[in-house]
Amino acid sequence: MAKNKTEQLVVDFIHAAYGERMDVDTMVGLISDDFAWQLHVPLSPVIVGRDAARAELEKHSQLSTGMIEGSEIRTIVSNDDTVVVERLDINAMNGVEVSFNVVAIFQVRDGKITHWREYWDASHVARQLGIDPSVMFDPLNA
Repeated sequence: MAKNKTEQLVVDFIHAAYGERMDVDTMVGLISDDFAWQLHVPLSPVIVGRDAARAELEKHSQLSTGMIEGSEIRTIVSNDDTVVVERLDINAMNGVEVSFNVVAIFQVRDGKITHWREYWDASHVARQLGIDPSVMFDPLNA
């Protein structure tokens, strides 16, 4: 699927998020020291730094599964340092399976991911979970 090293790096990163539990060690090994991640643009805060990203990924791994069966990369396009990925993500949170479409933008420098931003419909996910969209990110802030 990947047509170059930059895309392959991102595909490896995404594949590390598959399964009942994300492979946080592999994911963190593919990011830069100055990594910046925004789980949901514009609603979630920007997580900066490898250590902060590890802590946040571990928190996510406790709150939900990784991407489970049915998840897929639908489209991937790139230039030298940017990879855009369209995905269908399926996760289970509190025993409830949710599916949603995601567009993620990754920036890469010197063989490491430096930025990761995701765009998806939080209200769609909240409805599947039976919760108010205004509290969607509260568990991450606990």
